[in-house]
Amino acid sequence: MRLTRMRMLLVRQVVLVCMVVSLFLNFWMLTGTRLPSEALRSDYESASEVQLCELQREMPIEPVAIVHVNETLHRREAGMERSTKQVENTSTATTPSRSTSGRPTHAVTDSVLIAGRPRQNKDFSAFLTIGIPTVKRDQNVTYLFATLDSLIEHTDAEQHTQIIIVVFLADFDTRYNRKFSSEISRKYSQHLDSGLMRVIQAPRTFYPTLEGLKVKFNDSKERVRWRSKQCVDFAFLFQYCQNLSQYYMQLEDDVVSAENFFLGIQRYLSKMKYEQWTMLEFSELGFIGKLFRSSDLQLLADFFLLLYQELPADLLLHAFVRITQPYEWRFLHRPSLFQHVGVHSSLDGKIQTLRDRAFGKPIAEGKKGKDLLEWKKKIVARMRQV
Repeated sequence: MRLTRMRMLLVRQVVLVCMVVSLFLNFWMLTGTRLPSEALRSDYESASEVQLCELQREMPIEPVAIVHVNETLHRREAGMERSTKQVENTSTATTPSRSTSGRPTHAVTDSVLIAGRPRQNKDFSAFLTIGIPTVKRDQNVTYLFATLDSLIEHTDAEQHTQIIIVVFLADFDTRYNRKFSSEISRKYSQHLDSGLMRVIQAPRTFYPTLEGLKVKFNDSKERVRWRSKQCVDFAFLFQYCQNLSQYYMQLEDDVVSAENFFLGIQRYLSKMKYEQWTMLEFSELGFIGKLFRSSDLQLLADFFLLLYQELPADLLLHAFVRITQPYEWRFLHRPSLFQHVGVHSSLDGKIQTLRDRAFGKPIAEGKKGKDLLEWKKKIVARMRQV
């Protein structure tokens, strides 16, 4: 009886042990096969995606769907542009528009026009832009009206459609600029309305501080500040005019033009069609009658903004030409088409009586009067002979 009971207990324990072992084996098998199952599932999903992509490539896309996608993208881009403009407007309204290096940033062409209007035909590109910066002169003398009258009277109505005259009021005296702008608007209202003429001014934030400038050439601090500001004036004018026409000419506000000067410029440009030039000169003096391709104006403006306190404007200009022109040669038109008539400079106390000796004179037969281009051709011919 006792033996039978012991056997039953032993059998029960064996059964319990077998059950525990069976449970343990099942658990181990389940945990061991989970990772392969997930790998198989991911492989299956990736294979399904590949098949779906291949199927989509084979299916034609409906044009309506493309239109909807494009509309969505355009709306999103328009929203981003509006938000960007709002941020830019906010930043320019609260902080000065200067770069971290202390040099002025690019001109904002839609906020500086104070008189005149662009021509209505937006697809039309003028042939020549004439830039004229002007500031208050010693003893309140002005020569600008004589300059403008000369340019207008020496061109006909058809030529007016190919020219844009940009008058840049560059004085820091806003009251003077306002008064002078009113005089220009009253005297030249017809040409301002037709698009021949514009009057602009620069925001004060475009300029650097103009303090603590480098003193060179034994110049006084006043003269250094005057010539440094003048370089920044030119840079602003270059940037504003860079997209107005095919060519750009720099004049001063105290010059007069020769008759038919516009035809003379066109003929000389045609003559220089195959020459590698950076600047054409229509006057021997300073920064008068210098013509550039408008596509070079931004580079010229950057050059002036970089070195505005290093050299006067005329020396900076010649340095720029020496760097960018393939060879050292002066493309000077004879006779000069512009004459300097001013006496009182914009620098207080300075008297400027320079006159262009080649203005209005016919091309002489002697060596000195001939076009420099002809002498260049002769030199090249001689070098080929050697």
